Amino acid sequence: MTKIITLVGLLAIVWFAFRLLGKVQRERQAALRRNGGDRAKTPRGNDRKTPSTDTQEMAKCTVCGVYVAAGAARCGTPGCPR
Repeated sequence: MTKIITLVGLLAIVWFAFRLLGKVQRERQAALRRNGGDRAKTPRGNDRKTPSTDTQEMAKCTVCGVYVAAGAARCGTPGCPR
């Protein structure tokens, strides 16, 4: 008889835990909907790094057609007279 009571008690604890987790999840989703769904407004979103913008303008070599950095003097392709 004690095994059955213990089993029922454990099942009740698990059931209440799932209900509590479901309630927390619903409240989080409702808060996201109220805030427009923007995760950047959350405290965790403030520490995100911005993407790096290390880019260079490219220019086509007039002789061989290889793209090189716009300020480069030579294209570096073997056999190119430039």
